[in-house]
Amino acid sequence: MSASSSASINPAGVTSTPSHPSRGSGRGIPELGQTEKQYSTVMKKQAQRHIDDYLRTDIKGVLELSRPVNKDKAHASERTINTVVQKTKIFFEEFDNAVKLQQLSPPEGSARSVKDDLVQERDSYKPLTLFISKVANAIQKSSETPSRLLIPHKRTDTAMVNAETNSRVDIALKCIDVSSEVAMREDFFDSSASTKKEREDKNKAYYEDIFAIIEVKRYATASDQASAFEQLVRYTREVYDKQHNRRFAWGLTICGFELCICLFGSNYILASEKFDLQTEAGKQQLIRLLVYWSFCEDHRLGYDPTIRRLEYPGCWEIDVPSLNAPEADPVQKFKVETFYSNTVIVSADRQFGRLTRCFLASRQKPESNKQVGAMKHDVIIKDAWPESEKDANDDKRDEVAHLKTIHTHMPKDVKTDGTYPTLEAGGRVCFSRDPHPSVSEDPDFVEDNTSSLLGDILVDVNKSESSSTEAPESRKKGIAYRVHKRIATSPIGEPLRRLDSIQKLVIVVADAMRAHHDILENCKILHRDISNNNVMFSRTEKGDVKGLLIDFDHAIGVEPGSRKCHQQRSGTLPFMSVNNLENNGNKRTSLDDWESLIYLLCWIGTFGLRNEHAPDQQTQESLHIGRWTSGTLETIAESKRTDLDSESSFAKITSQFYDDSGDILFLANLVETLRRTLIDREEKDCKGANIVKRGIGAISLSSAKRDHKHLADLIKKARMVSQKPTVERIDPFKNRADNDAAISEIMLVELEEHAKLAKYLLSEGIDEFPINILSGW
Repeated sequence: MSASSSASINPAGVTSTPSHPSRGSGRGIPELGQTEKQYSTVMKKQAQRHIDDYLRTDIKGVLELSRPVNKDKAHASERTINTVVQKTKIFFEEFDNAVKLQQLSPPEGSARSVKDDLVQERDSYKPLTLFISKVANAIQKSSETPSRLLIPHKRTDTAMVNAETNSRVDIALKCIDVSSEVAMREDFFDSSASTKKEREDKNKAYYEDIFAIIEVKRYATASDQASAFEQLVRYTREVYDKQHNRRFAWGLTICGFELCICLFGSNYILASEKFDLQTEAGKQQLIRLLVYWSFCEDHRLGYDPTIRRLEYPGCWEIDVPSLNAPEADPVQKFKVETFYSNTVIVSADRQFGRLTRCFLASRQKPESNKQVGAMKHDVIIKDAWPESEKDANDDKRDEVAHLKTIHTHMPKDVKTDGTYPTLEAGGRVCFSRDPHPSVSEDPDFVEDNTSSLLGDILVDVNKSESSSTEAPESRKKGIAYRVHKRIATSPIGEPLRRLDSIQKLVIVVADAMRAHHDILENCKILHRDISNNNVMFSRTEKGDVKGLLIDFDHAIGVEPGSRKCHQQRSGTLPFMSVNNLENNGNKRTSLDDWESLIYLLCWIGTFGLRNEHAPDQQTQESLHIGRWTSGTLETIAESKRTDLDSESSFAKITSQFYDDSGDILFLANLVETLRRTLIDREEKDCKGANIVKRGIGAISLSSAKRDHKHLADLIKKARMVSQKPTVERIDPFKNRADNDAAISEIMLVELEEHAKLAKYLLSEGIDEFPINILSGW
């Protein structure tokens, strides 16, 4: 698992991040139909929700998570801390002058001015950055050998290049090679370039090159600290998005003269106790952190040693766990297969959750820049952090295990061949915690998971929150256990947005749902996440499209002898089924996925395959389908129940499809046909989508009104038992689950019939669906 000698890990000089790559998945402003100002507002609100959900404060031991694992490096870092403290003591006074610009709180009786606060903040940037650089200079001149140096970017209060918004970062830290010159100029501006434009270009700041961000506030008030956290969350999200080998990230806030160290993981933000920078002890803690960061292993910085950037020839080198690794061998069980990628198609632009990234890759290592440009991809690599069981054998939602089962149990069939992934390599990501052990020690391999990252902190936090009477209900379970997983699969699919007609869309989803049906029948695996990202397509040698159902990350094995699985929320907004939105007690079946398909097709019918008909946010929210993404999950479920309930209510959705061409009418006909089969069935209280209330004795309320004497007798009898009448709630989504096999079979036939017609029209060269055919369809 050792990295190639030409590979590198840390940003800048030792960087694993490509130099200024493209946006990745492109899930940005244009797709949302928002202005930049609206998008910025959404991001601020999202950051605040993340703080409410994930932030834990006053956590002891956060700083120690940066301490080197290697014993020699750890001892060297401790010696260096003492040396640096002595060498920088003469600079403490200058640092104190900067800190004095900051205060615990505004002077009594004074009115706060945003402009004055900003001026005071900016005045403190230069002394702070100068202090950090002097620490780096002292480390460099020490007798020890660090792995890197941490210095501030030459520009403070800067707008980052390639950022999604124009927000400005106060201070950005970056890693440089230990042999680099550490600038000590107080203005921190590189004047070596001859022209103003050259100086500006040379000193631009990119998220791709940033190790950590420091947010500074004038006061140590609760409001300033909250504002610093909110900004740090937003900016760190962009670090994840732009750095494709980032496992977790660090950040600092300095409010007043209080330093707080923050660690950002996939489902937590851990903020350390506050350190007082007015005191010598507080400054020493900042020095300790900078020294640890300079000496520690790359993985302690948050970088992934199994995803390396090869500066030459200019591509990613990615290790994926081998399927043939012998479990009994203590070293060989960590065997990997290595792939090479020049294309990132999905970046981790959602800061919390699975942190999914996808790479197009090849087994063949390119030897030149020209070969990188001509690389032929044969697999897609998915890297993610799903919630998992600690013991891999107990992990019921493991995608690798699901794909192995599918490979074993799916019969060879020309219909489904190529419509689901083939597993090439994959498993739980492991690496050596100490890549440079002493001669007498074996490499210390560790599985990359929440526990190995946080150690005792995870135990302490979860124990504290489970027993706390003040912790919100969402925190009672503590920090969820996640495992870093990576898989390589084939074939490589293309997204639905690359289709050029509705007819081809119907063919593709029919293939994908045939795979969904057959995998459930033969392998007892329910997919549970039908969405625009998980239904893709490939092309045959003749150029025809073929559907591909991917991403079995949410899939789960159904109960023995049944097609149902336990209730558990899964899916993707706005395609989540009513059961999943409500998180109710109804068993999940294939019908939840068929319901999601209806929503997906309606979404495309409204906004287009490429979202080319997506309106601005305000207009989108005014559409009936806009209610599928706004409000709480419960109100979205209520809207969907209403929309599906009848043909007339559903017509309010289809009437807002983006035009009235034959293709769109064909799509509208398909979704109404599927809705009718799913919703309008009469047997066993399955009709409709809304919950129906029915009185005692199986008499409906309407008939009870016509029979007053009988109703009075029933009420009298009920009062004798419980002192009040009971009302039965009939949920069609619960009752129709008993017939899910028959219903899904019919829906599949209907979908495939539409696909057959689409194929016929394409074979005849008819690009747009003839409206007159619909009358007889």
